[in-house]
Amino acid sequence: MNARRSSIILLALGASAVLLSGCASGGDAGFCGPLLDDTQTSAAAFSPLIPGMNSEGDVTARLALMEKVEPTPELAEDLEAWKGYLTVAAESITDDPTAMITAYDDDVKASGEALFEYYNGTCMQ
Repeated sequence: MNARRSSIILLALGASAVLLSGCASGGDAGFCGPLLDDTQTSAAAFSPLIPGMNSEGDVTARLALMEKVEPTPELAEDLEAWKGYLTVAAESITDDPTAMITAYDDDVKASGEALFEYYNGTCMQ
């Protein structure tokens, strides 16, 4: 009886691993894969940075993560805009936080929202 239960548990765990590996790509491994590999950074990857609340390390981690993400054709411009914002933030978060705040304009905000919606709707499914 215990052997049968163990077999069922192992089978269920194996099936779960297969399902999770399929979900890990979220249907788009080039975009989703790096984000799912670093869930701590990706949880806030598309949120605006806040001087005094976010550190230079936060910016560097987000920018490094975005460099690993492969854009989908429809998100290529959004990803470039977001990386541009993070680059400005990396250069200015400690010396000139106003530049970082100014860089977060309506276009960057829209890009961050589009990237987040894709991440949430595709990668997290």
